[in-house]
Amino acid sequence: MKDREKGIRRPVFPSAGEVDRALELDDPEEVVTRLLDAKSRGELYPLYHRLRSLAPAHSTQVPGLPPGCFVLTRYRYVDQVARSSSAVNDPRTARVFDHDGTGQGAFYRVMSHAMLFLEKASHDRIRRLVYKAFTPVSVAPLRSLTEEVANELIDAVEHDGAMDFVEDFAYPLPLRAIMRLLGLPREAESTVEAWAWDFARAGDPMSATPEIITRGNAAAIGFHDFFDRVLEEKHRAPGDDLISALVTAEEEGGKLGREEAISTLILLIQAGHETTADLLGNAMIGLFRHPGELERLRTSKALLPKATEELLRYDASVQMSMRLVREEIDLDGTRMPEGSFAALSYGAANRDPEVFRDPDRLDLDRNPNHLAFSAGAYFCLGNSLARTEIQAALGVLFERLPAIRPEGEYFVQRWTARLRGPLELRVAWDSSASGS
Repeated sequence: MKDREKGIRRPVFPSAGEVDRALELDDPEEVVTRLLDAKSRGELYPLYHRLRSLAPAHSTQVPGLPPGCFVLTRYRYVDQVARSSSAVNDPRTARVFDHDGTGQGAFYRVMSHAMLFLEKASHDRIRRLVYKAFTPVSVAPLRSLTEEVANELIDAVEHDGAMDFVEDFAYPLPLRAIMRLLGLPREAESTVEAWAWDFARAGDPMSATPEIITRGNAAAIGFHDFFDRVLEEKHRAPGDDLISALVTAEEEGGKLGREEAISTLILLIQAGHETTADLLGNAMIGLFRHPGELERLRTSKALLPKATEELLRYDASVQMSMRLVREEIDLDGTRMPEGSFAALSYGAANRDPEVFRDPDRLDLDRNPNHLAFSAGAYFCLGNSLARTEIQAALGVLFERLPAIRPEGEYFVQRWTARLRGPLELRVAWDSSASGS
């Protein structure tokens, strides 16, 4: 993985000077520029705090966002717009993925069929069909599948005393668990992992280079052909797996069309693993920075459900999503006109001191009403899956490797702007004292 994406070397334990440098910025445009540029960004959250204090609903002309896009960093603004029927994802918001402007790229074609970027009526119809397939019975195996994969991955490295937490654990774990839940063949796991990596890189237009775009298009073609074959097999001979449930689900006499089903499965794979992998990486960095909370979690699995919510708030993997404003929205006098775009900054909202006391501190006793999964009509469909995977993965990790610690002073941060997570995080433990 590491040879396919550039990253930024960041300290595991940052200095207080990062906050001071953010406070020196007085121009909201300069703050937004820094937010979108990993090379000059430094620590992310001081910049969010600064932008919120200068202009919590800032209309920007910074390249990488639609002209005039409003960057929202106050919790109540993000929450209001996320829940508003006047702010939607629709085909126009998917145009950011039309990298060559032709509308013919394989990546763009897949994304334009994904439920997130459809007109509201189509989005709601597909969402209801997916919910029909995601019954409690169909998703119940996920916890045991995640624990199974977590143990397999730790078995492979336990006696080494060290690993790259991302490549050896966080990245493959949710992908393999969701593939097994979907009933996909295990021999396809490595191929799907490669497609998933390349596909996700192309999903961040602000950092997509020509090479990333080429790989993303190739991954989209591979995904499309793979799931086309899988759906044909499930149509002929349905089983008791989640894909079969998706194929047979009906809503008022209608089912998913083939292209809708393919895009939905790709979305489930991507949303079901990429963001969870990032969340696991962000969680470990956050816990390393708060050793007292790390020790509490190591010694009490009962803390995991509440801890997961605080870890989601503290450092979310999805930092930003876009909405198209269909009818004017007023935010305390700032009017976002019809046809404008809003960038919902979930990471900034989740650190808003208006809502969260001492927001930059990880507090596992907190019971946060966070926006890590957005809100309203586009509330993350897989939120319960992600929560289950995080709890199961951390439970196994601290049981098997209770003395896990950073191996060095630095990790490598991905340079993407919309998604946040480590590209490399070296960890170590005393192999003679592991918990197996």
